[in-house]
Amino acid sequence: MPALASQSQIKKIDLSARDGPSDADVVLVPFPKNTVGVIFGQMIAEWPQRFNTYLTDSDTNFVEDPQVLWDANKDGSRFNVTAVQPTSAKPLDPNVFSLGPYTEDRYIAIYCSHKAPGDSSFKPSEPKYTFESFQIGGKNAITFTMVHAEDGGDTDFHDTVVGVSVN
Repeated sequence: MPALASQSQIKKIDLSARDGPSDADVVLVPFPKNTVGVIFGQMIAEWPQRFNTYLTDSDTNFVEDPQVLWDANKDGSRFNVTAVQPTSAKPLDPNVFSLGPYTEDRYIAIYCSHKAPGDSSFKPSEPKYTFESFQIGGKNAITFTMVHAEDGGDTDFHDTVVGVSVN
């Protein structure tokens, strides 16, 4: 297996085996073994926004469970977890999802989409991200990736905002 990337990246991966697009542009967040990930989000847009989180192996060829679907429908609202596979992984707080720790390196994949007026289904949003790594005593303490996606209504890249912290 390849070494885990040192920071987040955008990559095209096939999510069709998990009811997603076969050519999804996702933000991949490195999720090293023996760490914990926390995910949350907020929308700032005029029409419904959605994001999906997937757990992949370090090759990003295999999508594992849990998979989480997040929806927000009104400007300024937090994203809520609306579906989880498996259902036994449903979080206590519908605005936050925690993962890990695992015994192998993985990635958390974030796929963003939106439903513009007149659309019958969700369409891909364009993702960007910022990545920060914080160290204490020369050792990695926590990383934070902020995904910000554009739905095409303008060019502000804040329609969907997702935070992923790993430590």
